[in-house]
Amino acid sequence: MPAGTAGGTDHGCPTVSVVMPSRNQAGYLESAVVSVLSQDVTALDLCVADGASTDETPQRLARLAQRFGRRLRWQSEPDSGPAQAVNRALARSRGEIIGWLNADDCYAPGAIQSAVDFFAAHPAAVMVYGEAEHIDAAGKPLGRYPTRLPEETLSGFQAGCFICQPTVFLRRSVFAQVGTLDEGLATAFDFDLWLRIFQQFPGRIGYVDRVQAYSRLHAGCITRTQRRLVAEEAVRLLARYLGRAQDHWLRTYVNEALASYPFGDVRGAIQEHVAEFVAGLAGYLEPAAAHQLRQDLQTDARLCLARTGIAVDVYPDGWAPRDLELRMAGQSVPQRALRLHCQHAWPFAASLELVLGPSWAAASRMRIAAPGPFIIEIPLADVPPGADVTVRITADRVFVPRLFRADHDDGRGLAFIVRGLELV
Repeated sequence: MPAGTAGGTDHGCPTVSVVMPSRNQAGYLESAVVSVLSQDVTALDLCVADGASTDETPQRLARLAQRFGRRLRWQSEPDSGPAQAVNRALARSRGEIIGWLNADDCYAPGAIQSAVDFFAAHPAAVMVYGEAEHIDAAGKPLGRYPTRLPEETLSGFQAGCFICQPTVFLRRSVFAQVGTLDEGLATAFDFDLWLRIFQQFPGRIGYVDRVQAYSRLHAGCITRTQRRLVAEEAVRLLARYLGRAQDHWLRTYVNEALASYPFGDVRGAIQEHVAEFVAGLAGYLEPAAAHQLRQDLQTDARLCLARTGIAVDVYPDGWAPRDLELRMAGQSVPQRALRLHCQHAWPFAASLELVLGPSWAAASRMRIAAPGPFIIEIPLADVPPGADVTVRITADRVFVPRLFRADHDDGRGLAFIVRGLELV
């Protein structure tokens, strides 16, 4: 198809344009481009909007353009972020059907044809999406994306985004009615678009039951690097479209922050970080839900036990799983030892043996003869100055409440309770 031609068909088939935002993803770029242009669809082009990458992206795009000719068009210029890049690529695209693939993701074979076939069979549909698999930086499968059917309707997004962006195909005409991406959003611009489409076109969104795309999770992707902003923007969007957001979004972020502390993005006291995060978003929740969230966090053992730069991965009620991890960021002042004040709290007499595995020293064992209080003391004298370290505490057995009491539904494997933590 000649450059600059808008719409049209090739041998009776609808034209498909895939838009691809790009910024310093040279290592993944060729896989993404090939996954598009190797699809067995004749009337297909790819429009890449690169945000002035400083890696080898422009050179690789130039080589790929020589390989694929007019089917690949690209431009590299500064932009304000992925949303503006997608909008620019969309403005330069020419297809009746629009796909949107990031430069670090890949289409599954046959993905585009399955979307074309769906639209041909469902003339009223304006959008179709499918299943997706997460992959790591090397392309290794990590598991399925939690996709749900479009029958969920707009309110279904309260529990989380159930559409994986690279699986989505849209009729070009939908943008004339809902608008393009909101460039004021840094992370949730795709979520905002789904909300607008579900709001304006109920019953006209489709689903194909096949893996359509592979969504790559790596150290530099938005999903990994901007978790707080993802949650904040999603909560505000849900409040805009549905009046209130559910506390699920806040709880999920808090759990993720605690699971990575102190080696994640949070620096300083985790309690202050969580309190400030919740205070900024509580007004978007139902008052009762916001009140319950604050109460739960006040008694959450993970927050109560944490010290600046130290975290213990207990359950919120203080029970330890079979494998308990303690993480400590590099301490500026040398410490002699770290103590965990614990309780062997099984409802029957039994001994418990623990293996203490510090990352800087040989493992040791301790035996707790019967239920009751005990102390785990971890010497720190040999910790390298300023080093980030971990201690894994592994129990030889666990107690499962629902196996002990028929009226109990708690299926967790519980080793012991951690009641306090101190540096000495």
